[in-house]
Amino acid sequence: MTTIALKLFRTSKKAGSASLRAGAWLLGGLIVCSLFARLFLPDPNTQNLSNGNLPPFSGGHLFGTDLLGRDVLIWCARGITTSLSIGLAVVLISALVGVLIGAFAGYTGGWADSVLMRLVDLQLAVPPLLIFLAASMVIDRSIGAVIILLASVSWVPYARLVRARVLVERESGYVAAARLAGTRRLGILFGHLVPACATPIIVYASLHIGFVILSESALSFLGLGLEPPTVSLGYLISQGRDQLTSAWWIATFPGVIIVLLVVATNLIGDGLRDRFRLDSGEMS
Repeated sequence: MTTIALKLFRTSKKAGSASLRAGAWLLGGLIVCSLFARLFLPDPNTQNLSNGNLPPFSGGHLFGTDLLGRDVLIWCARGITTSLSIGLAVVLISALVGVLIGAFAGYTGGWADSVLMRLVDLQLAVPPLLIFLAASMVIDRSIGAVIILLASVSWVPYARLVRARVLVERESGYVAAARLAGTRRLGILFGHLVPACATPIIVYASLHIGFVILSESALSFLGLGLEPPTVSLGYLISQGRDQLTSAWWIATFPGVIIVLLVVATNLIGDGLRDRFRLDSGEMS
């Protein structure tokens, strides 16, 4: 993840995009702080009941402690890594599935297009929360299960975006030339049409990461997400919501970090949109 942030920052120098630079710096800073805390701070499960609910900057605890005396900063560092990992994994899986379905539907047309688009309509008609509630009753709440669950409701925008782009691009001159040259259908699809969709996919994916982080945090807050020992920022907020009046820092700091993560990914997405000179119409 650090490598990704550094590459984005180098790209932003060429692009001259202030939002891309700001987002890359912010995301990179959060990742570095998270890695530093995980490597050099003590085990987050260490309990000290005599130091329970210490306020920030007390007893050597920058973000304070929870009811059991555990350091909130260390838990936040673990939550950053978990939330970002889930966000990236869900976006990659969703993009892969959505691109394949959208490209095949747009290029093939006919009954295949109709069937796949009805599948998309069906997915849009079912509220995601209903899917999450039903799934939580039959599957465990491991990080892999949460990633698959979120990806299962996140591929639709990619499919619609790619299909719309392929419907336009398949009538282009270079596609007709490829057909005349004897290029096979799969060669045209993955050699010409899918690469033509790369720019809007990259921009949407960068914006989608923030949405996934919010979705996972909401699930964990409602008790439908991850379970200890793997914790996310949403889970940390849920643990501190009953102590907002007496120990506000337990829920506040994870909430602030979620906001910073979403702002950073949105800034990167806006910067990439400017970088590729996309207007808002291409992203709808």
